[in-house]
Amino acid sequence: MSKKPEHVIILGAGPAGLATGHEISTKGGKVTVLEKNNFVGGLCRTLEEDGYKFDLGGHRWFSKNEDLNNWFRHLMAGEIVMVNRISRIYYDRKYFFYPIKFSDIFKNTGPLTILHAGLGFLWAAIQQSVSDKPIITMKQAYVSQFGNKLYDMFFRRYSEKVWGRPCEELSADWVSQRSKGLSIWTTVRDALVGSNNKVTSLIDEFMYPRDGYMRIPERLAEDIRSSGSDVLLGSAVRSIKYHGPDDFEVFFNSNGQERSIRGNAVVSTIPLGYLAKILKPECTEEVSLAADSLEFRDLITVNVKLSKKQVSPDTWLYIQDSDILFGRLHEPKNWSPAMVPDGDHTSLVLECFCTFHDEIWQMSDEEIANRCVRDLVDKLKFFEESDYLGANVVRTRFAYPVYDLDYAAK
Repeated sequence: MSKKPEHVIILGAGPAGLATGHEISTKGGKVTVLEKNNFVGGLCRTLEEDGYKFDLGGHRWFSKNEDLNNWFRHLMAGEIVMVNRISRIYYDRKYFFYPIKFSDIFKNTGPLTILHAGLGFLWAAIQQSVSDKPIITMKQAYVSQFGNKLYDMFFRRYSEKVWGRPCEELSADWVSQRSKGLSIWTTVRDALVGSNNKVTSLIDEFMYPRDGYMRIPERLAEDIRSSGSDVLLGSAVRSIKYHGPDDFEVFFNSNGQERSIRGNAVVSTIPLGYLAKILKPECTEEVSLAADSLEFRDLITVNVKLSKKQVSPDTWLYIQDSDILFGRLHEPKNWSPAMVPDGDHTSLVLECFCTFHDEIWQMSDEEIANRCVRDLVDKLKFFEESDYLGANVVRTRFAYPVYDLDYAAK
């Protein structure tokens, strides 16, 4: 771009698009944010029903960058609560803290499992030391960090629930993002001298908006509008035409009418596969084929309302067992008391990972809710059936890009 843009068009009003628009508009620039839904936030959405508030999964704010934290505190002034993180794994009908603790493994499985885990890790370390082969797959990454036994107990089945395919077919890059700094060595060190809390994604306390995560994109949108820029909801982008340097035209559908808007720059946060298909002039065949081959996982969240004070102390619970439909759950009340009608009630958000048109997606909302409630009552023993007050089901497309072995090249 040859000069500072006078007008930036932003595609998508999720956190990324709105944060970009916020940065530009609050510093004097002009932006127009186009969002196909009639709400902002994308996956950072909070639903309200009967006094309950449900996020679409357990989102949180964390950063080791104090400049970012101060920006967040300023944006959400008066709305922040601090949440203590308690994460556990449900494996083989037992509960284990995450990060993994040897005391848990010993208590739940006995000394033979500890021995098996240690020998498995040593064997993996020996193999890695004498081999010059790079770590490519998700399985290789987890095994190099934890050994075969702990990988199989605590990572394999949950990962395959999330991604819908074997870990041998997934990239190690995801592991480097999610568990960097964790290994069997850190587990031993923490057991002996305590945690030094160096793993960014596993901080012990985090900030959270009192009334749900959607308040962050709502605040961003409020500031953008008050700065004189626009956030247009119900505006589905159809095509992007390049007229020349610093000259783009975006065509979109709003309230059944085709409209267009001109700008000096376009920032896209919509799915890459769709973006490549709407460019004018058209992209090359190679890019088009790569766009077609990008894969995404979809998400179904089941939001359960309960006449019960609390189900568990957890902020997250990761469900390894394959006979339970959902892969992760959280209890919103444990994040903020404002997420429930009163102290005598609680709720659960269950995440069912799936792919459009697969077996889970094809289940009706009623079937999914009933199956999840049965798992909660019969297998997890979280509550009695008489505590159940109802549930709603939300389906979300393109929730997570799949980190297959070819994703980087695509």
